[in-house]
Amino acid sequence: MRLSLTIAVVSILVATGGYFAFDHFAKPKDEGRRNTIQVKRSDVDLAVVATGMIRPEQEVKISPKQTGLLKSLLVKQGDLVKKDEIIATMDASNLIGQVEAARGAYNAAQANYMKLKNGNRPQEVAASHFQQQRASRVAQAGHQNVRRLEAQISALESQLKRDEVFAQRQAALAKEGAVADQARVDALTAAEVTRSQLNAAKREIQQAKTTAAQGESEYEASKEQFNLIKSGFRKEEIAGAKYAADQARGNLVYQESLLADTQIRAPFDGVITQKYADAGSIVTPTTSAATTSATSSSIVALAGRLEMVAQVSESNIPKIKIGQDVEITATAHPGKVFHGKVSQIAPAAIVTQNVTTFEVHALLDKDSKGELLAGMNIGARFLMGKLHDVLTVPTAAVVSKEGKMGVYVPVKDGEPKFKELKMGPTMDEITVVESGLQDGETILLGLSRGQLAREGYATQDPMKRGGGPGGGGLFGGGGGRGMRGLGR
Repeated sequence: MRLSLTIAVVSILVATGGYFAFDHFAKPKDEGRRNTIQVKRSDVDLAVVATGMIRPEQEVKISPKQTGLLKSLLVKQGDLVKKDEIIATMDASNLIGQVEAARGAYNAAQANYMKLKNGNRPQEVAASHFQQQRASRVAQAGHQNVRRLEAQISALESQLKRDEVFAQRQAALAKEGAVADQARVDALTAAEVTRSQLNAAKREIQQAKTTAAQGESEYEASKEQFNLIKSGFRKEEIAGAKYAADQARGNLVYQESLLADTQIRAPFDGVITQKYADAGSIVTPTTSAATTSATSSSIVALAGRLEMVAQVSESNIPKIKIGQDVEITATAHPGKVFHGKVSQIAPAAIVTQNVTTFEVHALLDKDSKGELLAGMNIGARFLMGKLHDVLTVPTAAVVSKEGKMGVYVPVKDGEPKFKELKMGPTMDEITVVESGLQDGETILLGLSRGQLAREGYATQDPMKRGGGPGGGGLFGGGGGRGMRGLGR
């Protein structure tokens, strides 16, 4: 279809070439010879002509990441949206509680990690140090008590020996009648009292030693506890707490992402082209990017910025460059020219009915009125520069004879004469002549034999006079050779 459209456009251009040429070239002096014109020099715009259509750069169906209930739809067909703008919301009632639970677990794990990382508070270290000092004093007091009891026992043992000797002496004296018997009894009683005190001191020292040993153990324990609190926690414990906090954070991020996904946002700037679902519908994820048919699985279709895509012939692709200016005309807006710049040249060709073309993409300049719509058929002129002060002839006047290109010129006897030319590029209705003609020289336009006869020229079949096949002799139109434009 594209090939047919291209052929039709070229045919129209060739057919109308003579008409435009009368405006482009100077009229001959002989007004009766309307099929003759005088060639002249002019400035010519160089361009490559192609056909194509308008379509979006990007076009996708918007759907949720998880199956759910569509709570609200905030756009309608035809609305313009910006990237990240919220266009719909899904029901999130079953996710809010999960997010809060995950946040609490993460906060607890993070607090535990920070506690282990920062170590104990100075107050805790000071309290542990105080406990160590108190245990040290208790242990010292226990040792002092043991030493006191040991001294007391030693003194009581000495006193007991002295009291026993004294009691024996008093008993001997009482037996001889040297002292009263009461002195003997008193001496024995004193010895027994000392013995009792000694036994009590021995029992007390055993208890004191036990207490001192216990105090020593408590001191060592408080000393170890103080060193542990002072040095902080083990690296393995801190690392384990960090991993637990990271795991809790990952779960929180996952739950928050599920909650965020309930707000459906536009992935790029564009326009809403289709609406597939209403609030209250159950929608599901979809991987289809096409928007040619509606489906309840999606919410809306979004089309991005419009671009022009033209089919350019293989021979003209070397003349197209990225950033090149393009003039665009749309069938729906005759006479109006839009503008754009080449943004991409397809790396692979498209072959249709043995015709090889390449897709050339061009971004449109800002179209404030939105006159160009996706799917419109367009014609494109890729501007290549300008030729200054060159000699030109109507493309319709260019013919082929015996494989040579040229034009027919009138002679005095009325017989047209073929004149070979060295041709330059062809631009729509005009063709550049590099050599073979002079400025102001008169040439013939291609006419039918009947028209030629009415104008007084020979009516002999030009093909019998050597008109080459395919060229059409005098009556053939020299077809376009790829480069097209407008004369100035």
